[in-house]
Order: sequence, then C-alpha cells, then structure tokens
Amino acid sequence: LSSGINAEYGEDSIVRQVMTSTPTGTPITSTAAMTTSAMNSDCTGQSCYFFSLDRQQNLYLRGWVIESDTDFWLSLGGLVVLALLYEMVKSFRACLIIESQHSAANQERKPILLRHNPDPPVDGGMDCLQHFLCALFYLLEWTLLFLIILAVIGFNVWNLIAVLVGLFTGYLVFGKGRVN
Repeated sequence: LSSGINAEYGEDSIVRQVMTSTPTGTPITSTAAMTTSAMNSDCTGQSCYFFSLDRQQNLYLRGWVIESDTDFWLSLGGLVVLALLYEMVKSFRACLIIESQHSAANQERKPILLRHNPDPPVDGGMDCLQHFLCALFYLLEWTLLFLIILAVIGFNVWNLIAVLVGLFTGYLVFGKGRVN
C-alpha cells in the first residue's frame, strides 16, 4: 500500500495511516501522504495553505485541468477578462442607480431604462423594471465575484496576479466617477 502511494505522491513523501471513527463507532482508515518539507513546517495539527507557482492546475472543476502552456495563458487571460467584466457590471449597476436618482430630481432627463416611459416615478425612486434590472445586474455582479474568489482560493500565484491585473484595469477603465 505505501509503495503505491509513494509512487503517486513522490519519493520524498511519508505515508501514515489515520484511524478515526464515525459517531456509531465504526472505524475509518484513511491514508494521508505528507512531504518531508510539510512535516518540518509549523503546520502540524492544523490546515496550512501555501501559494504555488505551478502551471498545471485544476480551474473550477476537476475535469478542467490546465496542462499545456497554451491552456495556462488562456486561463490567465480568461481570469483577466472575468475580473474586467466584474468591474464593468459593478460600474454599470452603479450608473443605473445614480441615473435613476438624478432623473427623479430632473423631469427633463430620462434615464436609459425609462426612455419609453413618459412619467418617471413620483416618489423619487426607481420603477419596477429598473429595480428588476438592477437586481439582475446585482446577481451577475456577485456571480462573477464568486467565480473570481474560487479562482484565487486555489492558492496559485498566477491566478492571483491575473485577477489583480483584471480588477485594476477594470476599475481604471470603468470605475471613473463611480460611487463606492
């Protein structure tokens, strides 16, 4: 058993058996492999995560394995675009909210989404369509944010750099005048 695991995890790994039990008392045996460098670190008994510079990684799903250099650079470009889209959606939603507030104060100016409606809301708020579209953009904003977070929590330095470049560039391009 240990020779097969040593072949899978590398020559410098040490295999140990961990015995635990379920609440009903049934023993469960799991095999854990640790490298000698991980054993010598200060992370005994707790979870430790380190950033890596590996180019081969799984991105989002187990089947999405990045193996070639082309896949690697395409995935980094995709993360930059994802972060740019996040900033664009966030800025657009903020613009819709600001524009609806200004249109309520000024009857001459009609917001983007209310061009067909000659009577803007009297109470100074948004109408139902505008509120629904803002809610959809809010949902899209958070979906993009969760995808960005999932890419970064893989603890890959390249993914982190790609996301930071995308967020910086997106805010530089789309964030001008946005109220945070």
